[in-house]
Amino acid sequence: MINKLYHGYILKRQWNNDIASIKKQIKQAQTATLPASQKRDAEAYYQKLIGRKIPTYWHEYLSARHEAFSVKFVPACVYHTMVIYRLNHYALRHAYVDKGAYDIFFPDVNRPRTIVKKMNGYFYDNQNSITEEEALERCKNLDSVVIKPTFGTWGGGVRMIAVNEGMVDEKTSVKSLFDSYKDYYIVQERVQQHEQMSQLNPTSLNTLRVMTYRDGNEVFVLYMVVRIGRMGECVDNETAGGIKADVDLSTGTILECAYGNYKEPKMYQTDSGAVLKGYQIPAFEKVIAFVKQLHTRLPYFNLIGWDIAVDAAGEPILIERNRCPDLSQVAHGPAFGEMTEEIFKRVMSLPDSRYFGFGS
Repeated sequence: MINKLYHGYILKRQWNNDIASIKKQIKQAQTATLPASQKRDAEAYYQKLIGRKIPTYWHEYLSARHEAFSVKFVPACVYHTMVIYRLNHYALRHAYVDKGAYDIFFPDVNRPRTIVKKMNGYFYDNQNSITEEEALERCKNLDSVVIKPTFGTWGGGVRMIAVNEGMVDEKTSVKSLFDSYKDYYIVQERVQQHEQMSQLNPTSLNTLRVMTYRDGNEVFVLYMVVRIGRMGECVDNETAGGIKADVDLSTGTILECAYGNYKEPKMYQTDSGAVLKGYQIPAFEKVIAFVKQLHTRLPYFNLIGWDIAVDAAGEPILIERNRCPDLSQVAHGPAFGEMTEEIFKRVMSLPDSRYFGFGS
């Protein structure tokens, strides 16, 4: 009883925090007020789907940013409190988050090669435990590598480095750099991305965010957006100024334009000058097959956001999986698209895994 009351408090706080956040975004973006008829339509739609009234702030904000109204936009407060942990197992939400564990969970999958990593204070090369001295020796001379925290930081802490005789620069040794990352980080070879992905922005690794949904033995791709870094940045994350463009799932081409933050207008070309509309994503069909196969390996997660790069040889390469992915609705539109009613019907039939353990 106490546990359920506590989780009820947590859900209410999440709901209210999400509302406070979207109100702030609306104020900053100065979006137009949603017409009364569209507000009624959105409320009626969700009343039918989940049996309760929903705030329509997200319909207001997303309709303005995406320049098209849909009752199917998913409010973040609904997504966070009623959807994600009915589809994904709450108790296991952190089990697959550590990027250092990808060598264990995905040993045969194309990923950036691990040089060294530190997990919970212990050093490893790939799957083998090594000493700190061995880790430092392996990183004594490196041409171009990436070091990053192994727990999600939305692009924060990612650095491109080169090492010469144990020194990153005149003042920074590899050991002092390692110490600054504390107990959770990974050093990997830099991905040599496909030329077509590099042309979007040559300074960053540009990735595809692919949202997959599993129902039974079938995996559906809900959407794909290409994430593109800004000139001079090494990551494509939105928090680092990155932009997103929706990809047509029938052709593998960018539909029209990209979206950055609310202060920026829609972008029809990248900082490097690449025209977005009709731009072909390399290895598109391979990426689709890749994420569908990967999803079947994670039985406790029915909704996953994959970050996939395409390497120089035209092969998909796993960068990250996200167990509570953002919905990319500004760039894509309604996250669940034509499957919205089907997904919510299933969601409402499932228990919230925050209340239950295994076998409940």
